[in-house]
Amino acid sequence: MNEFDVIIIGAGHNGLICASYLAKAGLKVSVLERRPLIGGATVTEELWPGFKVSRASYVPAILREISDDLELTKFGLTTRPIDPQIFIPFPNGKFMFTYASHERTAKEIEKFSRKDAEAFLRFAKFAATFVETIEPLLLSPPPSMSDLLMLMKDNREMDEVIRQILMTSCKDLLNELFESEEVKAEFCMHGVLNTSMGIDTVGTSYILANSIGKTGYRYAIGGTGAVALAAASCLQNYGGSIRTNCEIKRISVKDQKATGVELTSGEKIAAKVVVSNADPKRTFLKLIERDELDGTFVRRVESLRSKGTSVKINMALREPLNFRAKPGVEIGPQHTALTDIAPSMAYVEQASDECKWGRLPKEPPLSMFCQTASDSSCAPAGKHTLSIIAKYNPYTLTNGNWDSRKEEAQENALNVLEKYAPNVKNSILHIETLTPLDIETIFGMTEGNVTHLDQTLNQMLSFRPMLGWGNYRTPIRALYLCGSGVHPGGGVTGAPGHNAAHAVLEDWSSLKE
Repeated sequence: MNEFDVIIIGAGHNGLICASYLAKAGLKVSVLERRPLIGGATVTEELWPGFKVSRASYVPAILREISDDLELTKFGLTTRPIDPQIFIPFPNGKFMFTYASHERTAKEIEKFSRKDAEAFLRFAKFAATFVETIEPLLLSPPPSMSDLLMLMKDNREMDEVIRQILMTSCKDLLNELFESEEVKAEFCMHGVLNTSMGIDTVGTSYILANSIGKTGYRYAIGGTGAVALAAASCLQNYGGSIRTNCEIKRISVKDQKATGVELTSGEKIAAKVVVSNADPKRTFLKLIERDELDGTFVRRVESLRSKGTSVKINMALREPLNFRAKPGVEIGPQHTALTDIAPSMAYVEQASDECKWGRLPKEPPLSMFCQTASDSSCAPAGKHTLSIIAKYNPYTLTNGNWDSRKEEAQENALNVLEKYAPNVKNSILHIETLTPLDIETIFGMTEGNVTHLDQTLNQMLSFRPMLGWGNYRTPIRALYLCGSGVHPGGGVTGAPGHNAAHAVLEDWSSLKE
């Protein structure tokens, strides 16, 4: 039987980064991946000849400290800034860009409201101060909410932080800050980024403030899979190994301690430590025998909010989108930027309400990116790819199932896009639509939730995945979590993998015997 110091379940970017840190520290590490290729949701796949597509996630946010620690640029990772950051076309032919520079964004907002431009600068400064406070916490064990508030106790604006960011929905906050419906429409999409929450949910202002306070979107040359490939090269450089086509049947447990894994093939692999990059529900409810866990703990896991609501559409196009608001198929800033389509807050709220009742939204809000506008290596000469996330498509449907309604969800999204870019349907060479069920089946994310667990305030910081178990450790000794279901949550940052590795190293002396 093979034996390792550490086995990592899942070769997503967090699993590979966790493994790289542990191998760099001298441990014997093996990463086991169910699919035939590495990356998890951070993957570039050649879906059609010559078209390399970021099949799931499409914008990395790998933290600079992690990239520097692991020398990911030396191992092939190259990123470029996306600026302008977001392009927002409106049905009336108007449009807006947002930029990494808050001052440039304010100039764009002035087209709609001078008062809103001034209000944006004030809030952006406020959000940046908040982000500066919490950003160092991304690469450390999560603080409790009370600890977070203590960090801000010398901040004269602490009460406003609590009120605006922790106790207000982005809908209410945006109505308070801005008068222009167009400005509200764009920034409400920041508040529901990577979440199934509606804009009226308390906690969406936390996501909004992080988005505005941070800025700095980047694109990875070669697609998001370049992050995983660089981390894999780093891991192998330090002696770690990776096995694909390697599905875990169960995590082996003896006397409440993880001792390795058993594969669906029947092979058993021993290890002193097991680290799961799978989401918490999959880890505890499917990979561990039920009688190894306390019943109360199992019920808490079962109650975690993890509903996925994203339909991911990948397309190969003859030409870039020709937007009514900013016409032209020559590559311009409207193509290199991320694009949000949501003409009003009411539009986003309507789609969210439909989702609550298990209905497909006729007009889903869209977020998208044309990677070939910045990276011609991802498609044949003159051709393009487009990634679309159509929001608020529920995992559980009230009527029918995803096998029968996938085409309907795809058509709903394309009909919306066609109103803004009428050339889209005639430009399609190839198309793939992934429902929340497909995302669960292909990438192993419970209910198709792209952040493993929803990023509600009661599932963030030390509450992630649940109170009492927010430090990467689990009730099973020598079993750790390193995926997006632990602090600081989703996005291609690498922070959960970094933090889990440091938790393992902190405990290593008591585990290695």
